[in-house]
Amino acid sequence: MTHTILAFAGPEPVEVIPAWIWLLLIAAGVVASITDLRNTRIPNWLTLPLLAGGLMYASSQGLPAVGQALAGMVAAGLFLVIAYILMGGGAGDAKLMLAFGSWLGFDASMILMLGVAITGFVQSVTIITYRHGLRDVPIAIFHSFSMLQFAAKHAVRGKFIGPVEDEGIVPNGPNTVSRPRPQGWIPFAPAILAGTIVSWWYWEHFGALK
Repeated sequence: MTHTILAFAGPEPVEVIPAWIWLLLIAAGVVASITDLRNTRIPNWLTLPLLAGGLMYASSQGLPAVGQALAGMVAAGLFLVIAYILMGGGAGDAKLMLAFGSWLGFDASMILMLGVAITGFVQSVTIITYRHGLRDVPIAIFHSFSMLQFAAKHAVRGKFIGPVEDEGIVPNGPNTVSRPRPQGWIPFAPAILAGTIVSWWYWEHFGALK
């Protein structure tokens, strides 16, 4: 992303992402958290215009900025896209992260991805502990790895776990494996919001990962 470049005391130049971009993403994260908590959905009317806006903003700054926007999308959203393809559910989370990456570029999106991973883990452990007690945390982690192994095994055979519907079961398709909505499902948008705030703080204080 072509932002202003400032040289501070150190030898490395520091990329400055305008505060209004971070505030825009935080506002989107607030809206996504509300809709996710209320309806277990992050709507396309939020994610798709945000993604289009990020690409348009990059295109207005030149071809290198477009490349940065695309690289940011990959850095921020690839993991969630793969998780959606393998395990179903979370399409809105993936689209939201892709949109955020289009605004931030590669370096900041790497920080965002790590920040969201950390806040997501903390959120999950906190909610599981609140609901069932600390002893259920290892069980939940083991179950997640088991689901990943199950999804990968079916993906090798050309079958993927389809999107999870509100009714609990999706109809069988030629390349999908139906499953009920996981019990104790945890909305991920709040973790994306928290991770974005943490990433902004880190970026302002430390810049890109070394």
